[in-house]
Amino acid sequence: MRGWLWVIVILGLLAPVAPPVRAAEEFCGPPLDWQKLATLTRRHFRQPERMDAETPREIAEALRAINWARLHAWQTHIAQPEIRRLMDSSTDNLRNFASTGRTSLPRGLLTDLKTIDRLSKDICVQVDGDGLGAVGVFDDEPASPAGFGMSPEGETLADYVRLSILPVIVAAFAVILKVCHIIYKLTQTRRYSRRSCRVTAELHIGRYVIPGTITVLGLHGCRMIPETEEARALLSVVAESAETQVLVGSIRIPAHVVALHDNWSAILFQAALDHGLHATILERSEIRPRPVTLPGLRHNVPRRKDGDATPAGTPEQPQNLPNNQPRDQNGKEDAA
Repeated sequence: MRGWLWVIVILGLLAPVAPPVRAAEEFCGPPLDWQKLATLTRRHFRQPERMDAETPREIAEALRAINWARLHAWQTHIAQPEIRRLMDSSTDNLRNFASTGRTSLPRGLLTDLKTIDRLSKDICVQVDGDGLGAVGVFDDEPASPAGFGMSPEGETLADYVRLSILPVIVAAFAVILKVCHIIYKLTQTRRYSRRSCRVTAELHIGRYVIPGTITVLGLHGCRMIPETEEARALLSVVAESAETQVLVGSIRIPAHVVALHDNWSAILFQAALDHGLHATILERSEIRPRPVTLPGLRHNVPRRKDGDATPAGTPEQPQNLPNNQPRDQNGKEDAA
């Protein structure tokens, strides 16, 4: 369960990496990278006396950011020689300024940029989701980070909003799954009446007796800790080798050992306890029984084949086998 949750969360975090998909739309005016250059130029050249040493560097960076192949494709597509001439002239002036830090006609440059805006504001091209012409005008050129119909960084605010919603939805779904898992575990705990406890008990396997403590008791099984290292070692050898019973005082519960771990074993009762017997056993607990949730259990002990399930009850002859010594067929203890 945890593995699937991690997969969902990781996919949610990776989702924003995918490029946004935009429907085809019309975009009017020059490409945004050119508009960014024009805006920067106006801001500095309207007050040339306030220019500083950083201004040529900023202009040079804006020139490098332009996708010239796309700009030329746009000029060819709109077929406006005057716009192309003004753009070429403005570009030459800006390149000269970026390299020398001086310009001779700042007012003329501003006039050219204003004319370009006026002539191109009503010229629109069809743009698809990658910022390319839907009719194939720009298909031969790579998409620019400042493509048509997008912000200078390449995506619109709406794209970021849509992408930010996706991981939120995935995370919410993961939380819902986790909550459902917790509710399921609590339901299982209530359904099977699993309680933490400390009840002294014995595990009888054939002619062997393994003393221990029940730490979790449910209607269908329990978890038991062998009392000593010797008892733990014996259990690992004789588990499911013969008829198995859990003895709590005079209460006999036919069972199977289904899993062995380093310091505890899982035991499955052949028949479910009734609630009265379950409560009676818990009354022997040295600590206050409390509901407990448990992770999934993997059985690692092959089950011995039995006949019909035997209900728990009180044996006619308690089978207290001291010192874990086996008995012979007549019920006598074998000699060591």
